[in-house]
Amino acid sequence: MKTPILLAFSAFALSACAGLSSPSADEIARLPVVRYGQAAPADGNFVLLYPAGAKLPVNAKVVGTLFEKEDEATLNVRLKQDIYMYRDQISFDGKNWSNGQGKVGGKIWLALPGDKEGKRDARSPGELGAEFNLK
Repeated sequence: MKTPILLAFSAFALSACAGLSSPSADEIARLPVVRYGQAAPADGNFVLLYPAGAKLPVNAKVVGTLFEKEDEATLNVRLKQDIYMYRDQISFDGKNWSNGQGKVGGKIWLALPGDKEGKRDARSPGELGAEFNLK
């Protein structure tokens, strides 16, 4: 009795994994390319282009019940080169695609006010940071 259940589960798991495979470059090439800031197709199936030099706004917020006054700011960054994104795939030319985790890495950090580089100094501003680098 356990063997048919295990076989059925294995078949289900393999078919689920097959659906998770990355699309081919030809499949991605048939999708519309939408530049950041333009309207996206309603079905949500498109390649997103972050163009080199374009202003990319990033909102930073500090909120919560702990604060009497909350705040937020918009940071504006610019890329050095075009970046195309489709699901977890990334391309720098819109033709050759790779898993994004293999091409871009980074880190995110938080420091409370009064801490600087892991040491208490009671004067430094707090910091929310993100770093992204090509691998």
